Amino acid sequence: MNNLLSYSGINAKIKAMSANLIKKEEFERIASINTTSDLIAFLKNHPGYRNVFKQYDEHELHRYDAERIIGSVFYDDFARIYRFADDAQKKDLDLLFFRYEVTILKACIRHIHNRKNMYELSLLRDFFGRHSKLDISALMSSYTMEEFISKLEGTHYYPVLSSLPGDKKSLPHEYELKMDIFYFTKAWKLKDKLVRGNNLKAVTDILGTRIDLMNIMWAYRLKALYRSEPSDILARMIPVNYKLSKEALLKLINSSSPEEFMSLLAGTPYGDFAAHLTDGSMEAYYDIKIMRISRDNIKKYPASMSRVNYYLYCRETEIGRLTTALECIRYKLEPAERLKYIFGSSYTGK
Repeated sequence: MNNLLSYSGINAKIKAMSANLIKKEEFERIASINTTSDLIAFLKNHPGYRNVFKQYDEHELHRYDAERIIGSVFYDDFARIYRFADDAQKKDLDLLFFRYEVTILKACIRHIHNRKNMYELSLLRDFFGRHSKLDISALMSSYTMEEFISKLEGTHYYPVLSSLPGDKKSLPHEYELKMDIFYFTKAWKLKDKLVRGNNLKAVTDILGTRIDLMNIMWAYRLKALYRSEPSDILARMIPVNYKLSKEALLKLINSSSPEEFMSLLAGTPYGDFAAHLTDGSMEAYYDIKIMRISRDNIKKYPASMSRVNYYLYCRETEIGRLTTALECIRYKLEPAERLKYIFGSSYTGK
């Protein structure tokens, strides 16, 4: 009972914050908005985004500006929750922050290669100053990967990125792959040091499922689309196994064809994933699977950070959908088509 009471305060706060998430019917309204300024005007009147947009004139903001401001809402939420959390609860949030830090570094890598600003640094500088030892502003101002990597010297990211072979140093996705493998491998070890009890069970389930699904997606793409050799595929796998055993993963990697890959996958705990690998919905399936586990963990582990984790995942998903809505406006898609991009190709409106 005492353990449950220790989470009552933060769970009550999250329930209140959840009321400000954008609802499905509101996204259906958003799908009918035809200009960036009108979407910003909608968000200026929405309780979840009112504070960050109130200082801006919607007619003067570019789409990229809107994306960066929308993205900053997530970090503002995280900071508010972190300030409210006790020391034990902050350990769980520290593990979550590791993923967000890696996400920002990957955005920096993309920024170097396409020269598009991905984040509103003035909104994130204070946040990262409190939670990270990295100088995000300096990293984001890098013009080459060599400069970017040099600014990471002394951190655990430096050896990861500086070790990339010379023939792959011009490929941004190779750097991002390195970062993902590093993150999942280290996070799998860190969880046992940072969290305990029900929090550890919940984190293990989500993180382990993420790793299994990422390995399946990467292995399938490398085999079906790039015809990669098993040794090359294995080198790109996260060296962690959860419900997908090492033996099962090796069989998938060594399968002789995409068809055999599917047949072997059907005999694993992720057999229902097979159909989604070929119809373009694998990322949507991934998101739904992680969302379901996060939601179910609230009931399974009420005396834990599961409600916080679920809320942050919902907010993260919501921001992704708003960014997609802005892209749909840019390409002048019809509302029905926009909804399929916002919610996934399986969206039916029900």
